Amino acid sequence: MTRRDHSETLIPVGRIALGRAVLVYDTWTVQPEAHVTIPIRGPRGGIEPFIGTGDDLAAAVAAALQSLSMVPFAIAACDVVRPRDDGRACAATVLVRALDPARPRYTTGHATAHDEPTAVAVAVARGLAAGGFLQPRLLTPGGRDVEASTERIVRGIERLTAAATLPPETVGAVRGLVAHELHRFGAGLAILAAHAPDREGVLTRFDAQAALELPAGSTKTSDTRTSDWWEWFPGLDNDARTLREVLAELPAAPATAIPWIVRLFENPAGWLRLHGAIHLKDHDMIHVLLGRGLLDQDEAFVIGFTMGSTKAVSSAERAWFGFVVSRLYPEPYRISQRMLAAYDLGLEAGRELDVKDLHCVLRDDMLDRPLGAVRRELGIDSRRLREFYARERAALPGTLASSRLPLDLPAATDQPPLPEAA
Repeated sequence: MTRRDHSETLIPVGRIALGRAVLVYDTWTVQPEAHVTIPIRGPRGGIEPFIGTGDDLAAAVAAALQSLSMVPFAIAACDVVRPRDDGRACAATVLVRALDPARPRYTTGHATAHDEPTAVAVAVARGLAAGGFLQPRLLTPGGRDVEASTERIVRGIERLTAAATLPPETVGAVRGLVAHELHRFGAGLAILAAHAPDREGVLTRFDAQAALELPAGSTKTSDTRTSDWWEWFPGLDNDARTLREVLAELPAAPATAIPWIVRLFENPAGWLRLHGAIHLKDHDMIHVLLGRGLLDQDEAFVIGFTMGSTKAVSSAERAWFGFVVSRLYPEPYRISQRMLAAYDLGLEAGRELDVKDLHCVLRDDMLDRPLGAVRRELGIDSRRLREFYARERAALPGTLASSRLPLDLPAATDQPPLPEAA
């Protein structure tokens, strides 16, 4: 039996994650059958193959995922939009029906993936989660609350609209939409409430991935048009844009003056300035160049990367800064002990990449050049940066900052390389 490498990107749904599905058709039988194998990482971290057989792909996926559901279900409809070329992903929309003759329930799921079997499998899993079919132990703690609230909202809508007159597709779409928006709200609430005493628990209570999902099931690779600071992030797939364009979309920080203790350590004129101390304007430029947002975890990596690029930070200075930023800094500038994992990875990345004294080499003439050209000049290798981000997501799973880290390289194109500015 061939062993598959499951180190590829897994797509999270609740407390599980789905890998790339494999589809095989019997060609030697009178009535060909579809056989699908779906690698799934469970809540405890182990990966198991879920196998199903059916008349077609949708039926095979339903058979493979039956054990994840509290109730028997079937795929009432499955629509897949296939790309015209190999550079784009497949988009799948499924209508899931609970096989309960007393009260059939419908829910929809959306997903995009590089291949059709994976797109359908993830769409079905998302439909199960949104419809309240998924076993409670497979949902995040906040996901269970969202499922209960979704059920109440959908039942209320059914009473108001005389559900018998609504087609199943509409009922399923309403359920999926309500669940998605509740998860999105929950992720935002968790971030905004991160200054509560139990910061670590709050940050991972809700499914932060919902804040990144687009209505069609695809995932945002950036969001710089939002006015909410916690949602803003530039990503790395923006080589053609300029620094000035992205910085112009950066939302205003929370209305608090930078306290003296922060200026003491991080301002170039501070008495106890650390290696990499930098002005706020240049600091914002580094956020964009590294593709990072404005959350504590993002801030930790950016500070670490800037300090690491000096190639001069000692272990004593690293320990001292960790103590200062996690114990002495006031809110909202304090970075928790757990988030210092992102700081350490940023420090390592700044040391290892071909960047030298990043806080000293930023210039105003870079503002109107393509980001790709600026990154190349400064030695910020996006490919290696993504490797560090993969390690960061593994070290800090479940947070919004980790969920939106750019891990995959953009699809190759035939476009010529970006021109260097004169």
